[in-house]
Amino acid sequence: MNPDVSVVILADYAPGDAGTYNGLRAALRGLANQSFIGAAEFILVESDCLRDRLPGDLTAVLPALRTVFSGAQDSFSLRNIGVRHATGDIVAFLDADCVPERDWLARLVAAFDRKKNIAAVSGRTTYGEGSLLKRTLALFSRAYVDRGDAGEVRQISNNNAAYRRSILVSHPFPSGVSPFIAALQAGAIMSAGGRLWFEPRARVVHAYGGWAVEREVSRHAGWATVAIRRGKSNARLSWLLPLGGASIPVFVFVSLARSWGRLLRLWRCYGLAWYEVPFGFALATAVNLMQIPGMRRALRGEKITDTLYR
Repeated sequence: MNPDVSVVILADYAPGDAGTYNGLRAALRGLANQSFIGAAEFILVESDCLRDRLPGDLTAVLPALRTVFSGAQDSFSLRNIGVRHATGDIVAFLDADCVPERDWLARLVAAFDRKKNIAAVSGRTTYGEGSLLKRTLALFSRAYVDRGDAGEVRQISNNNAAYRRSILVSHPFPSGVSPFIAALQAGAIMSAGGRLWFEPRARVVHAYGGWAVEREVSRHAGWATVAIRRGKSNARLSWLLPLGGASIPVFVFVSLARSWGRLLRLWRCYGLAWYEVPFGFALATAVNLMQIPGMRRALRGEKITDTLYR
């Protein structure tokens, strides 16, 4: 009998690193403690080249874990491998550096039960409690799909989401590309009539890698802003691309305005106090300016190769 849901786990950042596997153990402990009462299978997908580095104690943390190795290197190809091995009607994805709350899986699956025509459901991702910098950066780096309450959205979370398996068969992840252009898949699903949903109670805590990682996230986000429009001429603001470098201030301003809007809507959801909001406005400016190197590279038609993302 097939399970109700398949959970696919993989690392899209620093694969093979000892710190990544420590985070993976924490993620698996969170999965082992889920309150979901249905049948679930858990599939870890990893590249063949990292087979020897994979710790041998993972099934001790999550006995139901099944590991699948593949010759694929990029994270989207690995996701597609996970879908091929999944047998549940719903396929959930959890990054190896995310720890789910106890009711995470139950909340994702329940969203499908309430809304039968939903194609994918995303949950809320934070950096947990801690410093003001940490809480505020989570709002800018991890809340791109967060609308505050439960409802329809236009994006899907990379690290915390579930899909109907039939949708992933019809609209697989775009293999061989950056995980930061997942919006292309979301757009294809919506164009085919699929609805995307956000469930704020399906929560995970993402590992916080510090300012260096945040700078890397911003660089990739800037690259994706331009790269998506190079590949999709009907995307908003794609008419700016012929301007070359002159388009960058406009892209940065639009992104900054969205960040400020997100701050005004969601500051309570990410653990900020009202008197901490002004710091968020200043930080949003710095985060968005860090997108510029990625935008420049995308305008030149170049990929970001010097990265730990895959």
